[in-house]
Amino acid sequence: MEDNYAKPSNSGSSYILPPHSNKMAMSIICTLFCCLIGGIIAIVNSSKSNSIYNSALMASDDSMKQSLYYQSEEYNKKAKLWNTISLACGIIYIIAVAILSATGALAALSLS
Repeated sequence: MEDNYAKPSNSGSSYILPPHSNKMAMSIICTLFCCLIGGIIAIVNSSKSNSIYNSALMASDDSMKQSLYYQSEEYNKKAKLWNTISLACGIIYIIAVAILSATGALAALSLS
């Protein structure tokens, strides 16, 4: 199995970083439509991930470049986790509202 992380290039000892998966768009969508708190946490982690990845691209030392890339991937995994949590909360909320409105409990609550 091939490793998806930084690999030495054929010319010299410098590392080539693979493309970075960006979770910012999904984080913003989850913030707007699903769960505000989970989405904001996902945006923060995605922003940290992008910042650290850009620092890794600028690093001249190979070990520093690889270390920053691994840190970037950790924040990216956290952003993905919070996007999933936010999406799940949004789906559960929509299902709960649909069930309450179908049973008439939502109308009884709004009349009180």
